[in-house]
Amino acid sequence: EQHHAELEDFLRGIQNGVMYDDGPNPLPNEDSPPAAFDFSTMRPGRIFTMAGEQYRYLENQGSGNHLIIRNNVISNARFHNQESFIDTWYSGLDASVRNMVQPVANTFTTGAIPHEDVTWTDGTINRPTNLHDFPEADADVSRVVPGGTPRAFPLSVADVTRLFGNRQERRLPHIPPYGAYWMLRTPGASGHGWIVSMGGWMGGDRLNTWGGPEGGARPALIINQ
Repeated sequence: EQHHAELEDFLRGIQNGVMYDDGPNPLPNEDSPPAAFDFSTMRPGRIFTMAGEQYRYLENQGSGNHLIIRNNVISNARFHNQESFIDTWYSGLDASVRNMVQPVANTFTTGAIPHEDVTWTDGTINRPTNLHDFPEADADVSRVVPGGTPRAFPLSVADVTRLFGNRQERRLPHIPPYGAYWMLRTPGASGHGWIVSMGGWMGGDRLNTWGGPEGGARPALIINQ
């Protein structure tokens, strides 16, 4: 039985373009306490399950800090109210996880990126090529901020552009029936917000009140080990 579970994890990793690290970490679906992991050995894209929640490892930020993101969404959150959904989710995390969470900015300086003003790479990659035209949004990178607040947060367009190499990496294909879309924190034109679609496309042309059960907020954390 264990063999079958390992094979399933391995095949899912291949499908998602994710291979496992060489460290002593538990298998992706093996729910484990924080102490069971060595995050310094994880590669970007590694899936792991910690204290009842499944995450995707995104980045080693140095000084023992690691950026991770939930491998699922909080359904029905909209762009304009996702912070309250994320705060509720965070308050329900196991204390052993919350104790690892590092402070980020109390309020992110997001800037805004009108969807129609963005130029893109090809459709397979689907990454903006002119973020420098939007300096505030380009500089909105998730990182530890001493004196900030330990909390969960949505990623920015700059984060996603930097951390996800292509559309496939941004998708959540394991969520039935077709995957799920997820909200970013970067506003678009007035009254609009940026999302990642079910197909992994980035876009800022949705109204900030748009949403439903097929997607929602996808909280990220910076943890220290």
